[in-house]
Amino acid sequence: MTRRDDEARRSVLSPDAGAAPGHRPAPGCLAVLGRREQRQVQRAQPPPVHPDHLGGDLPAGPSAVDPCERSFTAYGFKETVTPRAMTLADIEETVEEYRVASENARRAGFDGVEIGALGVFLFAQFLNPRLNRRTDAYGGDRARRRRLLLDVVDAAAGAWGRRGVGVRLSPWWTGGRFTADAATLADYDELVTALNDHPVAYLHLRGPDLAHPSDVADPAVFARHRRRFGGPLIVNNGFDQASANTAVREGVADAVSFARHFVANPDLVSRFALGRALAAGDPAAYYEGGARGYADYPAAG
Repeated sequence: MTRRDDEARRSVLSPDAGAAPGHRPAPGCLAVLGRREQRQVQRAQPPPVHPDHLGGDLPAGPSAVDPCERSFTAYGFKETVTPRAMTLADIEETVEEYRVASENARRAGFDGVEIGALGVFLFAQFLNPRLNRRTDAYGGDRARRRRLLLDVVDAAAGAWGRRGVGVRLSPWWTGGRFTADAATLADYDELVTALNDHPVAYLHLRGPDLAHPSDVADPAVFARHRRRFGGPLIVNNGFDQASANTAVREGVADAVSFARHFVANPDLVSRFALGRALAAGDPAAYYEGGARGYADYPAAG
């Protein structure tokens, strides 16, 4: 581990890291309001990683295979590089990082953690047979490719007694070496079934991307996973208020999460409740690094 890696690791694992004065009690305030807050935890490397994030060092991955993605750096988007293959010691350290991060989230007052295994994050890379070409206990077939994620779920759950850990997946993610075909969807079917045997509080699924901006999500695409997972299911991506209500009403999901709508509508819940129109986001500004187009949208009058 490099010095920069160690600094990143310590900042992620500290319950007070990066918190502004007075920010830490926020989860407790939410509890008073009758709400619950889950902390999403990721490994201390951006997705997908680039040497610019690591002081010039090579990032680590399941195997030495370039994911062929773009990585957002301080200098803008750059093409990814071929990572070094993680050693067994790297994997053991990663599991321990998540265990400690989960414990720190509990100490900081959160109600649980969510393991982000979506997109091109590390777990998604391990699940991907095009990127995971290992021949040890963490690659070679479906069961071994999902072992890292399940090891982390079990380790992170220890802080909560049993079911304080959610898992977020994106079976339909497409780009670079990620393709949602029959084989990869079957991999995710088995993974979702396997989650029933682990202390998972809920499953959070990112659905397929929409063909056109005016389209809305089809709740029916999540039915295959609803049949396989026995716990609460949250679905995401492309929903509006009407389609979200349909998904819950028809039993396809127990809840629907929103991301882009919340960026442009900090008062999204109030807008839904009052039937007010939603503001449109500015995708061109999402990665600028400042407030414009990210934290400067006004609330509805």
